[in-house]
Amino acid sequence: MNDFELESRLKSVPVPVRPETHWENFPARVCSQLRPAPAALAPQQNFWPRLAWSGGIALAGLIFALALWPALQAVLRNERAFQRELAQLPGHLRTFMADEHGMHYLIAEPQ
Repeated sequence: MNDFELESRLKSVPVPVRPETHWENFPARVCSQLRPAPAALAPQQNFWPRLAWSGGIALAGLIFALALWPALQAVLRNERAFQRELAQLPGHLRTFMADEHGMHYLIAEPQ
């Protein structure tokens, strides 16, 4: 269907007959439909899903933190031992290794 056929078909449809009161009330009806609905009629949002998601995320964060706490303590303990060893170094270059017995010199320059 081209533009000419569409235009001719639209012009052939008769305009519906409306009473005069319809056209007098029409602007007021349109304006009333454009206004937002009153807050009392607005649907209430359910907060339970948001509360469930927030609680689940908080619980997962707590479990994650508790699971990582021992590993963090071990890292900090090794960090303190490493800092102590570095403070004891004279100007020589030494390489450390950590095993189940603690920190040891892997390579040390002869003194």
